[in-house]
Amino acid sequence: MKKTPARTIAKQEKTFMRKFITLILTILLTLGLTACGQPGKPNPQNPVTLTIWHTYVENMQATFDTLVTEFNSTVGAKNGITVKVEYIANASVINEQLVAAAKKDPGAPALPDLAVVYPKAAVTLADLGVLSDLGVQFSPQELAAFVPQFLEEGRLGGDTLYLLPVAKSTEVLYLNRTIFDRFASETGVTIDSLGTFEGLADAAVKYFEWTDAVTPDIPNDGKMFYYPDGLFNYSMIGFQQLGGEIVKNGKLNLSAPAFQRIFDSYYTPAVKGGTAIFNDYANHLAITGDIVCATSTSAGAFFFPTKVTYPDNTKEDVVFDVLPYPVFEGGKKTVFQRGGGICVTKSTPEREYAAGLFLKWFTAPEQNLTFTAVTGYMPVTQKAFDEVVAGSLPEIENPLVEKTLIVAAGMQKTHAFYFPPVFDGFDGLQTEYVKQIQAFVEDAKRGYKELRKTQDADAAFAAVSENAQGEFVSNYRQ
Repeated sequence: MKKTPARTIAKQEKTFMRKFITLILTILLTLGLTACGQPGKPNPQNPVTLTIWHTYVENMQATFDTLVTEFNSTVGAKNGITVKVEYIANASVINEQLVAAAKKDPGAPALPDLAVVYPKAAVTLADLGVLSDLGVQFSPQELAAFVPQFLEEGRLGGDTLYLLPVAKSTEVLYLNRTIFDRFASETGVTIDSLGTFEGLADAAVKYFEWTDAVTPDIPNDGKMFYYPDGLFNYSMIGFQQLGGEIVKNGKLNLSAPAFQRIFDSYYTPAVKGGTAIFNDYANHLAITGDIVCATSTSAGAFFFPTKVTYPDNTKEDVVFDVLPYPVFEGGKKTVFQRGGGICVTKSTPEREYAAGLFLKWFTAPEQNLTFTAVTGYMPVTQKAFDEVVAGSLPEIENPLVEKTLIVAAGMQKTHAFYFPPVFDGFDGLQTEYVKQIQAFVEDAKRGYKELRKTQDADAAFAAVSENAQGEFVSNYRQ
């Protein structure tokens, strides 16, 4: 009998072992998939509990908690996902705790799976390498459903999507129609004139003069008409509308021609008494009837009053309307966008997939409109905006919130949404700008009031306004 060569036996044994190992691996992989589901996906038999940190308050907090409960009992239950909510006191605290957790500081808590943060905080976390790329969880088609400018902000100046928009606010013009209609009927000022900042400034001066004339024996006691809630935003959006950037090479670009128009639109009515110089939310002035209108955040609609209490303690029921954000004459319709988003921290494929599934459900039009409509925040997908325009709104108890949401949805069709740059020192630029321009205008206003004792309005204003913008720019301290 012929013997099989040793080389052939060795080759046969090698082939057998290779087939045997392949068979074992196949069996193990099959068993693994049966037990755990598809790779990267959680399974009801092996559930995942995610933690999300947020800073939502009042109606938004209650609505958020309700929606998370709904997710846990439906889509979450089906897919083995539970979302656990943890409320953090405010944005400053949540940022500090997230950074401490990312750096694994002694005593720091563990990083949550998801967190509601603003872009500035997201930049810090991305630099620390702890944020997941949401582009992995969302397909290009799914991302195309979002409003592009909202999504772009979440890329933090790069290509990676670190922050998913879930609720955005913008700015609108709130108008006390009850007071305005009395003013308009006697002066001829129209609502249409409030569509531009020049018209707004003109109306503010006329309102001061109109109210001043009520008490001719008390000179210069007219009332304010308008307040730009967020003076830096007012100036920054003005630059965008007029074709420029307020920040250039890390400093304010106050020598640009656009700033002359922005400065004049604030300086003139403020010095003459028609525009408020103030450092708090616009609703505080609206509650006492000290202003008639304000450009302010859409998220503040809930806080504007239905009753005004005047300084003499008399009360009046009032109706507020909402108008689109004004534009400088000849400028591009541009409006600010604000609001945080939700980021996902790096963990395991299963946890990151689960977080992505929650975010897809949460930003779907039905849930997103339910979440945003309670306060005046805007939804984040084009379909949700279309539903607002078509009148498909969830039930909204506050009529001003509903008006605000409808106007914001209309602006999504007509205005460009702008988000500010994010860099170290930007907050300081804002604070210093507001401080200095308000101090400059306050000083001019005092001089104007003093001159009004002996001069008419035109002469007094001319005396305090000669080269005012140039003087402010030359004295401005960066």
